Amino acid sequence: KKSIGQKIVDELKHYYHGFRLLWIDTKIAARMLWRILHGNTLSRRERRQFLRICADLFRLVPFLVFLVVPFMEFLLPVALKLFPNMLPSTFETKSKKEERLKKQLRVKLELAKFLQDTIEEMALKNKAAKG
Repeated sequence: KKSIGQKIVDELKHYYHGFRLLWIDTKIAARMLWRILHGNTLSRRERRQFLRICADLFRLVPFLVFLVVPFMEFLLPVALKLFPNMLPSTFETKSKKEERLKKQLRVKLELAKFLQDTIEEMALKNKAAKG
Protein backbone atom coordinates (compact mmCIF):
# COMPACT_ATOMS: atom_id res chain seq x y z
CA LYS A 1 0.00 0.00 0.00
CA LYS A 2 1.38 3.40 -1.03
CA SER A 3 1.72 6.32 1.34
CA ILE A 4 0.06 9.64 0.63
CA GLY A 5 3.39 11.22 -0.27
CA GLN A 6 4.13 8.43 -2.77
CA LYS A 7 0.67 8.82 -4.32
CA ILE A 8 1.25 12.58 -4.74
CA VAL A 9 4.65 11.97 -6.32
CA ASP A 10 3.12 9.38 -8.70
CA GLU A 11 0.39 11.82 -9.76
CA LEU A 12 2.92 14.59 -10.33
CA LYS A 13 5.02 12.24 -12.46
CA HIS A 14 1.90 11.19 -14.39
CA TYR A 15 1.03 14.81 -15.21
CA TYR A 16 4.66 15.68 -15.99
CA HIS A 17 4.89 12.83 -18.50
CA GLY A 18 1.46 13.72 -19.92
CA PHE A 19 2.45 17.33 -20.56
CA ARG A 20 5.83 16.23 -21.94
CA LEU A 21 4.18 13.85 -24.41
CA LEU A 22 1.66 16.52 -25.36
CA TRP A 23 4.50 18.96 -26.06
CA ILE A 24 6.26 16.39 -28.26
CA ASP A 25 3.00 15.66 -30.09
CA THR A 26 2.45 19.39 -30.60
CA LYS A 27 5.87 19.77 -32.21
CA ILE A 28 5.11 16.82 -34.50
CA ALA A 29 1.74 18.36 -35.44
CA ALA A 30 3.42 21.68 -36.20
CA ARG A 31 5.82 19.93 -38.59
CA MET A 32 2.89 18.13 -40.25
CA LEU A 33 0.99 21.40 -40.58
CA TRP A 34 4.06 22.98 -42.18
CA ARG A 35 4.18 20.11 -44.69
CA ILE A 36 0.46 20.51 -45.46
CA LEU A 37 0.83 24.25 -45.98
CA HIS A 38 3.67 23.67 -48.43
CA GLY A 39 1.56 21.34 -50.58
CA ASN A 40 2.68 17.91 -49.34
CA THR A 41 0.16 15.24 -48.51
CA LEU A 42 0.07 13.14 -45.38
CA SER A 43 -0.14 9.37 -45.25
CA ARG A 44 -3.15 7.76 -43.63
CA ARG A 45 -1.23 7.12 -40.40
CA GLU A 46 0.10 10.69 -40.29
CA ARG A 47 -3.36 12.11 -40.95
CA ARG A 48 -4.87 10.08 -38.10
CA GLN A 49 -2.05 11.16 -35.79
CA PHE A 50 -2.52 14.80 -36.81
CA LEU A 51 -6.26 14.63 -36.10
CA ARG A 52 -5.64 12.97 -32.70
CA ILE A 53 -3.14 15.64 -31.72
CA CYS A 54 -5.47 18.46 -32.80
CA ALA A 55 -8.31 16.90 -30.81
CA ASP A 56 -6.01 16.67 -27.77
CA LEU A 57 -5.11 20.34 -28.08
CA PHE A 58 -8.79 21.32 -28.28
CA ARG A 59 -9.52 19.17 -25.22
CA LEU A 60 -6.79 21.00 -23.35
CA VAL A 61 -8.60 24.36 -23.57
CA PRO A 62 -11.29 23.54 -20.96
CA PHE A 63 -8.64 21.78 -18.89
CA LEU A 64 -6.61 25.01 -18.71
CA VAL A 65 -9.50 26.76 -16.97
CA PHE A 66 -8.92 24.46 -14.01
CA LEU A 67 -5.26 25.46 -13.92
CA VAL A 68 -5.78 29.22 -14.31
CA VAL A 69 -8.68 29.82 -11.88
CA PRO A 70 -7.46 29.65 -8.26
CA PHE A 71 -8.64 26.61 -6.25
CA MET A 72 -10.55 25.29 -9.27
CA GLU A 73 -8.23 22.27 -9.42
CA PHE A 74 -10.13 20.80 -6.48
CA LEU A 75 -13.15 20.43 -8.79
CA LEU A 76 -11.11 18.64 -11.45
CA PRO A 77 -12.01 15.10 -10.23
CA VAL A 78 -15.71 16.02 -10.34
CA ALA A 79 -15.38 17.41 -13.85
CA LEU A 80 -13.51 14.29 -14.99
CA LYS A 81 -16.33 12.11 -13.64
CA LEU A 82 -18.90 14.19 -15.52
CA PHE A 83 -16.80 14.52 -18.71
CA PRO A 84 -14.42 11.54 -18.87
CA ASN A 85 -13.01 12.44 -22.30
CA MET A 86 -11.94 15.93 -21.23
CA LEU A 87 -8.27 15.08 -20.70
CA PRO A 88 -5.97 14.72 -23.71
CA SER A 89 -4.98 11.20 -24.71
CA THR A 90 -1.43 11.67 -23.40
CA PHE A 91 -2.85 11.71 -19.87
CA GLU A 92 -4.62 8.35 -20.15
CA THR A 93 -3.43 5.51 -17.97
CA LYS A 94 -3.07 2.02 -19.39
CA SER A 95 -6.10 0.74 -17.50
CA LYS A 96 -8.31 3.56 -18.82
CA LYS A 97 -7.07 2.96 -22.35
CA GLU A 98 -7.76 -0.79 -22.10
CA GLU A 99 -11.21 -0.10 -20.66
CA ARG A 100 -12.02 2.26 -23.54
CA LEU A 101 -10.83 -0.28 -26.13
CA LYS A 102 -12.90 -3.05 -24.54
CA LYS A 103 -15.96 -0.81 -24.59
CA GLN A 104 -15.40 0.00 -28.28
CA LEU A 105 -15.00 -3.70 -29.07
CA ARG A 106 -18.25 -4.53 -27.27
CA VAL A 107 -20.09 -1.86 -29.27
CA LYS A 108 -18.64 -3.16 -32.54
CA LEU A 109 -19.64 -6.73 -31.68
CA GLU A 110 -23.18 -5.65 -30.84
CA LEU A 111 -23.42 -3.74 -34.11
CA ALA A 112 -22.10 -6.72 -36.07
CA LYS A 113 -24.63 -9.04 -34.39
CA PHE A 114 -27.45 -6.59 -35.17
CA LEU A 115 -26.43 -6.36 -38.82
CA GLN A 116 -26.08 -10.13 -39.10
CA ASP A 117 -29.57 -10.65 -37.63
CA THR A 118 -30.99 -8.03 -40.02
CA ILE A 119 -29.41 -9.72 -43.04
CA GLU A 120 -30.71 -13.13 -41.95
CA GLU A 121 -34.20 -11.70 -41.52
CA MET A 122 -34.09 -10.08 -44.95
CA ALA A 123 -32.91 -13.34 -46.50
CA LEU A 124 -35.81 -15.22 -44.89
CA LYS A 125 -38.30 -12.64 -46.23
CA ASN A 126 -36.84 -12.86 -49.74
CA LYS A 127 -36.90 -16.65 -49.61
CA ALA A 128 -40.54 -16.64 -48.45
CA ALA A 129 -41.52 -14.13 -51.15
CA LYS A 130 -39.87 -16.19 -53.92
CA GLY A 131 -40.97 -19.57 -52.59
